[in-house]
Amino acid sequence: MFEDAFYIRRMWSFSRALDLGLVDEEIEKGLPGALGLRHGERVAYIAMRLGRCLGLSKKDLVRVTVAGLLHDIGALGCFREYHGDPRILEKHCLEGAAAVMRFPWGAILASAIKYHHETPDPMQAVLRAPLEEVPLMARILSLADKIDLRMLRKPHSRQERNEILQWVRENSGSLFYPEIAIAFEQIADKEAFWLDIEQPDLLQIAMGLLCGKWQLPATRELEIGFTDDLAATFADLIDQKSEFTARHSRSVAETVERLARSLGWQEDRLHEIYVAGLLHDLGKLSIPKKILDKPGLLSPDEIDIIRTHTYYTHRLMTEAGFPTRMVEWAAHHHERLDGKGYPFALKGKEIDEGSRLMAIADIFTALTEDRPYRPAMTPGEAMALIQRGAGTMLDAHLVDVATRVLLK
Repeated sequence: MFEDAFYIRRMWSFSRALDLGLVDEEIEKGLPGALGLRHGERVAYIAMRLGRCLGLSKKDLVRVTVAGLLHDIGALGCFREYHGDPRILEKHCLEGAAAVMRFPWGAILASAIKYHHETPDPMQAVLRAPLEEVPLMARILSLADKIDLRMLRKPHSRQERNEILQWVRENSGSLFYPEIAIAFEQIADKEAFWLDIEQPDLLQIAMGLLCGKWQLPATRELEIGFTDDLAATFADLIDQKSEFTARHSRSVAETVERLARSLGWQEDRLHEIYVAGLLHDLGKLSIPKKILDKPGLLSPDEIDIIRTHTYYTHRLMTEAGFPTRMVEWAAHHHERLDGKGYPFALKGKEIDEGSRLMAIADIFTALTEDRPYRPAMTPGEAMALIQRGAGTMLDAHLVDVATRVLLK
């Protein structure tokens, strides 16, 4: 159960990353209802409580919880192409199912996510799949998703709770599968359910119900396989948010790995810094698309918003239990040797070699990509600009290494 507990914790953190992206006003315009605002974790919690009431096994409870956390993973992936198109509901179900296929229990998660917008009444369903094709987990997610979208982000009065219950009863057999509606009535009868859903430490509450009183370590060494797939998936989601960053995260990962290899880093650390490169802009999911793609100069307030992304990268990766060194490599890529970087204003020796390499890789990659306010530079032009910051912003020795490696 320890493995399951750590798996849930990591997925919970990445669900929060999805929520940061889904509160973007540009994305909300393309979907019915307000997403984000802890939607993934609340759906996961409701789904887990429904699963317990329905007698799911411990393993299936873990699976339905993870499916709840990731049920909207396809929303970011298909947003650019289907923004404002009613087909986005269908596409995000299909893309979400495809995205989780390479995760543990991929086929089970994919089926739950693919059909999470199905209903007993085919006229209200998105895919209009035959009743027998919709698995129990998808039926659970269907209700959990709709309930959370209806719930207010504040304590619910008795009247508000009763109105939600009455809505479920009235729509049982059409909008909600009857067996799931009955289960919801049973869990909603408990005062603790309504109080739990309002709490900021919902992860700890869910873990207590799922796994008992596990005391998980703050960090865990990187696992090869699943975490690689997770990082690659989120790197793609991050880069898809802006039309100007189609491959930025992967390019930074490849570049920083090349630089570290040239310095003689061992294979295990090379793998870690590659994954850190994939996730270095994880917090950028919190930045509105209209700021990322703004063609003109950013206002001071917009610059302040942009500068928050490394803080969120640090927080999300820490919550997910990544080793501290990896968190720092990813999140410190805008720190400067002279202490004028952000968000921690680190200085000199406070910035380790991996973070210094990541800063160079990020700047080089960004300069050689098109941006809304300028065309891409050549590698030589980019490196000439980087060299101007050697000794103040960037490590002069590592800039020399990068010049040799990246301009071959």
